[in-house]
Amino acid sequence: MPRVTDPNIWFQSARKVTEDPAASDWLKNALLDAINRDPVDAAGDAEVLCRILKLRAAAVQKAPERSGTTGKPPRTPASARVDS
Repeated sequence: MPRVTDPNIWFQSARKVTEDPAASDWLKNALLDAINRDPVDAAGDAEVLCRILKLRAAAVQKAPERSGTTGKPPRTPASARVDS
C-alpha cells in the first residue's frame, strides 16, 4: 500500500473525479457509494471488481482473434448481467 503523506489526498483525488465532466456517471456514483462504506471493505471490493473487469476486457479483446471475426465484442449473457 502506498505511503500517504497527506491524509486528505484521497479527498482531493475523489473531488477531481466527481467534478470531471469527462468522468462517467457510473464511476462518480461508485466512488460516492464507496466513500460511504468502510474504506477497507470498499477498497477490497474495488480490487476484486478491477480484477474481474480486466479479465473481461482481455477476453473481449482476444475473442475476435479466436473466432476470426471483427466488429462488436460479444454480448454479456443475461445470466451474467447485474441490474441496478
